[in-house]
Amino acid sequence: MARRNHDGHHGGMSFFDGVPSAEPVPPWSHRPWDPPEAGFPGVVPFRTLVLARTERAAVAITGLSAYAAGFEIYVTARFRPGTDAGPGGPVPGGPGPGGPLRSFRFGLQLADGTKVIGGRRDRGPDGDAEPDGPILRMFLGGASPRSSLSRWWAWPLPPAGPLEFVCEWPTLGMPESRVGLDAQLILDAAGQSIRLWPDDEG
Repeated sequence: MARRNHDGHHGGMSFFDGVPSAEPVPPWSHRPWDPPEAGFPGVVPFRTLVLARTERAAVAITGLSAYAAGFEIYVTARFRPGTDAGPGGPVPGGPGPGGPLRSFRFGLQLADGTKVIGGRRDRGPDGDAEPDGPILRMFLGGASPRSSLSRWWAWPLPPAGPLEFVCEWPTLGMPESRVGLDAQLILDAAGQSIRLWPDDEG
């Protein structure tokens, strides 16, 4: 049996010897179209908006919070016990790109007719170039066997008028569905947001 020294190591070798040091994390520069990290939002007062409901699952907009430059959307899904997500088997996770149920799609229809399709948050080759139109990105999410919550960032603030949330979820037999509210509620809440310090400080 190999001898261990008092630190629990075999001989003089460290368990992590030979493992390259972690690369330094490049500094994060905040861009105007990123979710803000230097303030608190104004909360949008509204009733839960059930976006879609089938025998197997339901999806709703359960929270909206607004900042000076954009707004956050909380999307909650509930799964009926025993729900099968099709080829992926029982529902192991929730909506959102990169999750087990990649067929979930989410978007916005703005009052001026613009369609904004949801995607994942990333920094590609053009990650620091200002988007050429409105964006909608999932940036946080979590799930349990019967429930999931995802948070989406929409930039910029919507134009005044009707705003529609649109989704479809083919693996759960959920056809394209939509629900709307008056974007003025979001614009009013944005005016109540609190700036703590400059976004690009530090």
